[in-house]
This record gives sequence, structure tokens and C-alpha cells, in this order.
Amino acid sequence: MRKILVLLGVILLAWSWGGVQAFGATSPALSRVIEGAKREGRVAVMLHASLYGKGIERLRRGVAEKYGVDLQIDYTPVRSYPEHLVKAITEHKTGAAPTFDLMILSDATLARAVAAGITEKVDWKPLLAEGTPPQVIQFDGNALSEHTNHYGFVYNPNVISAQEAPKSLKDLANPKWRGKIAIHPYTTIYLNFAYVLGIDKTLSTLREIMKNDPVVDTYATGLTRYMAGEYPILLTASSFYWEAKKKGVPAQWVSPDISLSTVHAVYVAKGARRPNAAKLLAVFLASPEGDKYMIEEAGAGSVFYPGNFEHDIDQADRKLGLKVYAVQQVPGLLDFMLSEKGAQTEREIGQILKGQ
Repeated sequence: MRKILVLLGVILLAWSWGGVQAFGATSPALSRVIEGAKREGRVAVMLHASLYGKGIERLRRGVAEKYGVDLQIDYTPVRSYPEHLVKAITEHKTGAAPTFDLMILSDATLARAVAAGITEKVDWKPLLAEGTPPQVIQFDGNALSEHTNHYGFVYNPNVISAQEAPKSLKDLANPKWRGKIAIHPYTTIYLNFAYVLGIDKTLSTLREIMKNDPVVDTYATGLTRYMAGEYPILLTASSFYWEAKKKGVPAQWVSPDISLSTVHAVYVAKGARRPNAAKLLAVFLASPEGDKYMIEEAGAGSVFYPGNFEHDIDQADRKLGLKVYAVQQVPGLLDFMLSEKGAQTEREIGQILKGQ
């Protein structure tokens, strides 16, 4: 009888500890976050645009099942990292409460966010779920990776053979691809390539590519036109390659010149009204369950987890002998992007893409 009472006491103690043990979490730090999130009850987030509707409802259920916290998630789909960053910095400078408790940005925009002081540095290690790779911790604790992307070409193998398919940015300047290319307008991505491959060389290559009259449009529109058969070559991000594959559209991936990947990570806004709920969502998104969720709901994988297209691209590029670069790991790149020289180069890229 005494043993039974002791066992019941242990169970009750575990349950009274914020219900944390019942949901598989053991860290006192995580227990405090969970209790704080319960009190807050809701969270305002800006996340991947593909999560609208059932994706956000699944996120709510996932957090409830894993941590015992049923949050109201006020969701806004991300549209433009640079535009959202400007608004967030303006709010911070004017002393206004952040619109979003949790917000997603990519490497370059995150670097600017950290430099502007709008991100909350967090000790994430005791909060991470079991099986979460430590590499998800980004910018010295100022963010957690949600997914990653590679940048390159998608080509239609029913139209273009593997032998003749472009292998480099320079190849897109070949006159035989005139009128057959769709490219994206995101200047920061080209700036990454320019820094690694050489600024003058890359600018010259972009000017030559523009002579082939490529359509310059958003990732989403470019993918639509590729899948409709308008353009057999698409310069894009790997998640859109995966989207084409999922829909049964013939597609092959090429990393041009180098293998370049970037991290898309979420940060807790400094001065957030619901910081605990924001942290809880962040650790879920970075977890193994979050990785599965992002692949299935947003078509976005992570190079930090095996068994998805992002990891597969990384491994294939390594076998090809391509130099592998992660944006944050290129010495001097983020500093260059924050410099006046970087800003000037990015403006020049924008002018080239506009045909100026």
C-alpha cells in the first residue's frame, strides 16, 4: 500500500509541475515557458504563406498535443521579408508594441533584424524537443530554423536533356534559351551569388541573361508558368521544385556553379506581448514533429534533418563535387550585405532585373 501511495505521489507531483511531464517535457525552463504560454493563451505570428487554413489548425493541434497548451494562433502569411522587416524596425524605433510575437525571416534579413535590436536572444537548448539538431539554433540564439532552401534551376527533362541543361548562371546567357527562362526578382539571392562568385562577373552575367528576355516574376508565379509549360527553365528556390514534383510535373534540379542554401528562421520579437507562446511555437517548428509538419503542409524541408529533399539536394551536390555554401557560413558575406557596398550592389542588381 505504501508503495502505491508513493507512486501516486510521484505521478501527482509530475502532473502538478505544469502538466509538463505528462507531455514528455522535462526541462524546468520549458515548464516555465509552457505555464507562461497557458496564461497568454494566444500568439500573433507571421509564418510561411502555405500554412493558411488547415496548416495553422494543424499547428495549433500539434502544440496542444505535445505541450498541453491550446493556443489561439493569429496568423498572417509572409509576403516580403524586406518589407516586413522595415515595418518591424519602425515599430521598434517608435516604441510601438510589435505586431507579431513570432516572425520568420531569412539569413540576410535576419542579420539586419539582429543588428537593429528587434530580436530577443533566447537560451534555446533547454527548450528544444528531443531529437532536434542543435544546428537549428541560429544567430547565437536570436532565432530558430523553421526550414531551409537551396537556390538554383528547375528544368523540364521532357523538353531539355540532362546533357544540354544549363549548369551555371552563365549558361542561361546562351541565346538558345531566349524566351525560355523564368527568373525570380529577389535581389538578395543574386547578391549572395555575387559575393561568392565575384561581383563584377555576376553583374555581367545577369546583364547577359537579361538579353534573353526572361520573364522576371515571383517564385509562385514563376512556378505556375513553369507547370503550365510556358517556360522549361525556372530559376527558383528548392521548395518550388518540390512543389512541382509533388504535383507530378516533370522537374530536375540543378545547383548552378555552387551549392548555396539559406536558413529561414523564426525570431521572438523584443517586447513581444506573448513571448512564451512565441517560444513554444518556435521550438515546435524546429522539432522533428515540426520538420514533418513543414514538409507536409508547406512543402518546405530542412537540410538539418535527413529524409527530405533539402538534405537530398545537399548530399547530391556534395557527390557532384560542388562547393557547398550556407549563407551564414560564408566569411564576410553577412557583413557585406549590411554594408553600403552591399546595398549599392543590390540596387544595381535590381536595376539590371528591370532592364535598366
